[in-house]
Amino acid sequence: MTRGVYIAATGMLAEEAAQQVIAQNLANASTTGYKEDIPVFRSFDENLVSFADSSGKMLDTLGSLGNGAAFDAAVTDFGQGGMQQTGNPLDIAMTGNAFIGIATANGTCYSRDGALTLSRAGVLVQAASGLPVLDDKGGQIQLSNKMTNVHIDADGVIKSDAGVAGRIGLFAISMAQRPRKIGGNLIQTTIAPPIVDATRDPGAGVRSGFLETSNVNIVREMVTMIAGLRAYEANQKTLQSHDSLEEKSVNTVGRVG
Repeated sequence: MTRGVYIAATGMLAEEAAQQVIAQNLANASTTGYKEDIPVFRSFDENLVSFADSSGKMLDTLGSLGNGAAFDAAVTDFGQGGMQQTGNPLDIAMTGNAFIGIATANGTCYSRDGALTLSRAGVLVQAASGLPVLDDKGGQIQLSNKMTNVHIDADGVIKSDAGVAGRIGLFAISMAQRPRKIGGNLIQTTIAPPIVDATRDPGAGVRSGFLETSNVNIVREMVTMIAGLRAYEANQKTLQSHDSLEEKSVNTVGRVG
């Protein structure tokens, strides 16, 4: 019966971890360019159950016996979010597999948050973090606060009445680069991602004057949260039942013996 308590407890812990992931998604449902995380579970190794005779000789295999489940990881869904028009020429919404490079204290990171502005020094930065946006060569982008009729082309080229002012670096990230979230709506990779190749991914680029909204589906997240709570409650009742049986075994069966 202790085994039943263990399995129920691991199920509760797994559901609790999943609830934290869902809560994080809901908290960022209105965050520009946020990508939702999906909780993934795994089962513990199963035990093979066999039938043996009185001498201990194995006669037949009865099947496998599970040992509970555990929270494995939060896998990020990099699917496209919606488009929100802002009218700000420095705002960009990434489309397809395209991320902008951001200079941080931990090196180059990547983001889909395209709400951009100019610092007092004229450096192109993210509006929320104030971190510099990188060009296609890995350097900061220096612009003039006096530029007029600014427009950013689909390939990241910044133009104004004065001509070409720079080019925003667009990077293609896949699972091969082992991307992971590090907070602040930033993604860090183990391997540096390549520059977007328009011939391979013609849909990858930017839209000037737009922002990409979060790809979190609030209704789906709420349904998943409720289902997780029900699973947690079921595991809780199972644990309580096993605890009650063990109490009876100790206090009743043991006394009869």
